[in-house]
Amino acid sequence: MGRLERDPLMAPEGAGDPAARRRARIQVECRNRIRAVIDLPAQVNLQGAALFGLLTYEEATLLRDGLEWILEMRRAARACTSDAGRFGDWPDPPEGLAALARRY
Repeated sequence: MGRLERDPLMAPEGAGDPAARRRARIQVECRNRIRAVIDLPAQVNLQGAALFGLLTYEEATLLRDGLEWILEMRRAARACTSDAGRFGDWPDPPEGLAALARRY
């Protein structure tokens, strides 16, 4: 299955449903905002470094805060999909997370 086939905006099953389209747009927006700060390879590399004890205490704390931020972003996306008048109430990432991600 290719990338476009997995993209919720390209999925034919919800093409006519406005609520499904809105949900897909919000999911894509959430994903793009997360990846703008910490992309998927950086997430995997940081988790691997944490697993092997290669992060300093400060880096590990920042990673933990970053993972909590990702969960908060997903919660915000779910809240946006349940309230039709709401869009763009996104939490701010922890300070320094983007810099940490760039190093990994």
